[in-house]
Amino acid sequence: MEHFEAIVIGAGPSGAVAARQLAHAGARVALIDGSHPREKPCGGGVTGRALDLVAPGEIPAGRTIRTVRFEAGRKSTSVQLPQGYLDVFSREVFDRALLDRADEAGVAVFRQRATSFTRANGRWTVTAGTGTVTASWLIGADGAAGAVRKKVTRPFERAQLSIAAGSYVDGSDISEIVIRFVDEPRGYLWSFPRPGHLAVGTCAQADATSTAEMHGVTDRWLDQYTPAHGRPRRRYAWPIPSLGAADLDAERPSGDGWMLVGDAAGLVDPITREGIFFAVRSGMLAAAALGAPDSAARYAEAVRDELHDELRRAAWLKAGFFRPRFTSLLIDALQKSPAIRDVMIDLVAGRQSYRGLKRRLLGTLEFGLAARVISQRIRPARARSRTAGSRGP
Repeated sequence: MEHFEAIVIGAGPSGAVAARQLAHAGARVALIDGSHPREKPCGGGVTGRALDLVAPGEIPAGRTIRTVRFEAGRKSTSVQLPQGYLDVFSREVFDRALLDRADEAGVAVFRQRATSFTRANGRWTVTAGTGTVTASWLIGADGAAGAVRKKVTRPFERAQLSIAAGSYVDGSDISEIVIRFVDEPRGYLWSFPRPGHLAVGTCAQADATSTAEMHGVTDRWLDQYTPAHGRPRRRYAWPIPSLGAADLDAERPSGDGWMLVGDAAGLVDPITREGIFFAVRSGMLAAAALGAPDSAARYAEAVRDELHDELRRAAWLKAGFFRPRFTSLLIDALQKSPAIRDVMIDLVAGRQSYRGLKRRLLGTLEFGLAARVISQRIRPARARSRTAGSRGP
């Protein structure tokens, strides 16, 4: 039996970054994950603000995306992205690079699945494969349906999850991202070009749809998308946390001897479903808090102040975002107003916070168009949130 100061379950971005940061601080850390190397079901888009958290040379270069096409009904428009706003990666390559950096930092990497967790006398005991390790701290980085969350707190309810279902389309080599807003069920479809294949999928709230329905939406779009014609498809599906404002207020990201990071903590933008920035940042926050007095309380406070604040505002706006009237108006605004286009590009890339979104839209000087966008997007969400008793932005 080996003894450590922290055991991290899950070697995706949140777990690998947390383990590496702890090792750099001098802690002895075990990182347990039997799934690598693997290609994770995901678009693979990494925003500029997420890349800003990664040191130069820490990961291989991704594919820089310069064009995004937005579709809603029969309307569509293409938007040019500035350099460095959005890169697309194979998740196998991206995640493996972060895991390699953790290994190089001195983290003990166990490439087996954790099969049991027990706690006694202030220490965790975890079995992985034929080995057993112990530590004072357990960090859950094993995803929305992971074993650690189920052990230390309650699993997510179906209404707190989105379903993403789609296909890898092999052999397609294009450089265009497509985002299509879907009316029924309300959500969106994406097509992201990754090395050797497209990652295409559709996402909507889990309590409003099913995996089969999401696959159907994706397949019908692929059937008419020329770059996918005649290409082999490999299906995938997975759950993504999609928490409302009240859900975030009730979340416990840490407790006696444990912390949750990334998807396991529900740290995903409920509109864009982007989680890599929140995964990496939460891993950093967990590592910084673990060496301090009142570690669990300090981590929970940092998550609430820095991450929940942003996600709560996104949850407020989500109710109005996917309404057909809004998505149609959004396409019109993107076509007609360069200023509004710049705002929305920054929002997608994570460079525009939800906190200042309304103010910046009204400051574009496209006052009439911006006001219509805001009224369609924010007022329906605010009315529902007041009824539910949640507080807004």
